[in-house]
Amino acid sequence: MIHLKVFLIFIGFIICLPSFADDKSLIFTVDMTKLLKLTDPGRKIISENNNSRKRLQKENDTLESKLLFEEKTLSNLRKTLAVEEFRKRAIAFDEKVIAIRKEQARKEKILNDEIRKQEAIFFKAIYPILYAILTDRGGVILLDQANVVLWDSSVDITTHAIDVINRDFGNSIDNK
Repeated sequence: MIHLKVFLIFIGFIICLPSFADDKSLIFTVDMTKLLKLTDPGRKIISENNNSRKRLQKENDTLESKLLFEEKTLSNLRKTLAVEEFRKRAIAFDEKVIAIRKEQARKEKILNDEIRKQEAIFFKAIYPILYAILTDRGGVILLDQANVVLWDSSVDITTHAIDVINRDFGNSIDNK
């Protein structure tokens, strides 16, 4: 099995290397993570997502402070309340905490789903640009560098793609 992997990697290198006759490769690579992080529309998406995360974290911190105060108040009441009355209030407090945690977890899931959706929209919007760059260079296969072990920098189109995406989309993919 290891020999097959080495053979396939070797074949991949042979295919990726520019041919001596026309100095072109059929396979190119791109760093999709860099496209998101270093393009203007990608940065906007990341910034908006970070702001949404900060708002949710601030909300969580506020709720935590209120619950800690309520818990401390309840603990202080333990000394003066009858056992049944304290138990009733403690159970109500626990149910409140559980409901708040559940709601905040739901909000976080919605936020994470929205982040994935925005990133998917970004990548879908830039695919035509990547395809145009690939075909302009005579390529037929474009691989994300996250899935490639080794490559020659001459087949990396990331920097060029960043420039074209910024030029074509400006600050937002909504421009297209």
